[in-house]
Amino acid sequence: MGRDNENNKDDDTGAAGFTKIARGLSDLFTVLADFDQLPRRGRHEKDGRVMEYSFGKRTLVDEGEESGSHEETAPARPETPRRRAAKPSSLEVLEPVTDMFDEPGEIILLFELPGVERKAIRCILDGDILLLEAKTGERLYRKETLIEEKLAPGAPHLTLRNGVLEVRLSKQTT
Repeated sequence: MGRDNENNKDDDTGAAGFTKIARGLSDLFTVLADFDQLPRRGRHEKDGRVMEYSFGKRTLVDEGEESGSHEETAPARPETPRRRAAKPSSLEVLEPVTDMFDEPGEIILLFELPGVERKAIRCILDGDILLLEAKTGERLYRKETLIEEKLAPGAPHLTLRNGVLEVRLSKQTT
């Protein structure tokens, strides 16, 4: 009964089913081939919310091991030109532990920044994003925080006590 019409396009178990699978795999390979052309970092805004993303790739092979100890295969497509390697930095970039409290008239953020002096802290409010950068010795603390509340104009009020930075942001009165 199913063999009577082998050209039936609705037959998912025969040649038509295989054709659908092959077409799907071909589409997947096309998307993966175009993946290298996508931007590595980006920012997307939708409905007042901001999403920042970045992605990359890395291998677990050290550069020293790469010199012939592993078999290399010919690339399936032409390789893109290699990028220059970034200079190694002695700074370790860390994201500080953060607590956020939504009080009736203000938003309070607490950042743990052990060993940081007040003069080494940079805190900027850019629209609805609070950027914190603090440097001490071999460490750089960096954090971007999305503030969803409407804020009153003005600079954030900063207080550093025992390695904990308190940032107070006044809410907009309606």
